[in-house]
Amino acid sequence: MQQQAANLSEAERHAIADYIGDHGDAGTSHPRVEANLCGAARPAGAAAGPGSWNGWSPDMENTRFQSAPGGSLTAARVASLGLRWAFVFPDTFMAGSQPTVAGGRLYIGSFNGNVYALDAKAGCVHWTFKPEAGVRAAVVVHDGLALFGDLKGIAYGVDAATGEQRWRARLDPHPQARVTGSPVQHAGRLYVPVSSIEELAARDPKYPCCTFRGGVVALDAATGQRVWKAYTIDEAARPLGTTRADVARAGPSGVAVWSAPTIDVKRKVLYVGTGNSYTGPDPPATDAIVAFDLASGAKAWVRSLLPKDKWNTGCLEKNGTNCPEDQGPDYDFGASPVLAHLSDGRELILAGQKAGILYALDPDRQGEVRWQVQLGKGGLLGGIEWGLAVQGDSAYVAISDWDFDGPSSGGALVAVDLKTGKERWRTANPAKACLGKPKGCTTAQAAAVTVIPGVVFSGSADGHLRAYDAAMGRIVWDYDSVRDFQGVNGLAGSGGSINAAGATVSDGMVYQTSGYSMFAMPGNVLMAFGPPGTGRVR
Repeated sequence: MQQQAANLSEAERHAIADYIGDHGDAGTSHPRVEANLCGAARPAGAAAGPGSWNGWSPDMENTRFQSAPGGSLTAARVASLGLRWAFVFPDTFMAGSQPTVAGGRLYIGSFNGNVYALDAKAGCVHWTFKPEAGVRAAVVVHDGLALFGDLKGIAYGVDAATGEQRWRARLDPHPQARVTGSPVQHAGRLYVPVSSIEELAARDPKYPCCTFRGGVVALDAATGQRVWKAYTIDEAARPLGTTRADVARAGPSGVAVWSAPTIDVKRKVLYVGTGNSYTGPDPPATDAIVAFDLASGAKAWVRSLLPKDKWNTGCLEKNGTNCPEDQGPDYDFGASPVLAHLSDGRELILAGQKAGILYALDPDRQGEVRWQVQLGKGGLLGGIEWGLAVQGDSAYVAISDWDFDGPSSGGALVAVDLKTGKERWRTANPAKACLGKPKGCTTAQAAAVTVIPGVVFSGSADGHLRAYDAAMGRIVWDYDSVRDFQGVNGLAGSGGSINAAGATVSDGMVYQTSGYSMFAMPGNVLMAFGPPGTGRVR
């Protein structure tokens, strides 16, 4: 392992150590949080309903619009938000998944290999469950179960009231398979996206690259029984000779699904965004929006916005033998597609790409492009990374444009008119936000965006969570999470970069994780904000 990690940064080594660490006591409680157990347990309330945030988005269309923020949280009171409490994740250098808030409880996974059920107002612990690997995808609560997937590609159904395991299902036999995108529940089925880290393994010239293929698995939400499994690549990988290092090659491979599926009830399909392929021959669904039939998993249509995008981390090496000869730019669709309903009656699928392009696709014409707009420069960690939010005729899009050589050169929030594809406003990230901060700070804005009536929340890799006036783009509230925290669970922790998971808004509170050690500033906290008079004051 020492040789393989020689070219990795300290943060990258920590992240890998978190991933491969000992998880032998799966299904048990973590002793480090028992001092913060809730008192007489109140039963969990109903998971659905106005104001809940159940999964990646409050709705299955992945708009990330919270129409009912609840409590006294209004646009006028956002400027008075204060930290009510913080929860510190033990034994990790990366914070947890995006929080789910349902029935008065907050459910969250972590990279330390635990899933927690907390009291949403006070932060005390109702229960802790330990799956076989860390959890970075949001939990979904349905019919008394907390449903989620882990970084070994295993899905779980856990009693939402007690944390007891009810079922377990392996989604894919590939050793590099994992779940990074949040599952979504509809009509008693759980739809789970499957991605992998095989393109990272390909950096090793001795690794026989590559055989994984992405997809979606439909499970019975009550039992975990598989209903169907659909692949983004129709054919399994086959031998393709050897590399210059005389190591076996295979393909086609890759085309992972990194984000939450989007449910289109009217058309009876789900949409996913896909990534690049790892090797040839070129599959037709690279960097695409793919529609799968909800009932059967059959492909309804594929709209590839960048065909033949082949890439793996072998391409980062000077003479990387696993890098495809005609390598592409690695311009995945890492963000979930959004099904938007415009005021003129039209519907559009919005797709944000690492190329920095926002596409508007026609769901009734097999994803035909209606308009597209270049919002960022793009790059390996550039463009649109983890998501956008939609309210009415506006999309609010975070632009990463992560620049390792210029940490103060990237980052912006852009509002786009969905009828025309034109920018309404653009607010650049403050260039001085990284002054005096640790290595890994960057103003790149890669995390998912959240919108409530009148206000947009967007986190940044500089550690700031900011609130913007939705009409004009003016920053109305700003919290710098790069600081030390004393958790309500008795542990000391620190904030860092905000990436991937966006803000969760429910019952008058705003929740955000802070800390992302892969390429950025590590940290291990969950923060809970509220206007004066709400929640537990920290």
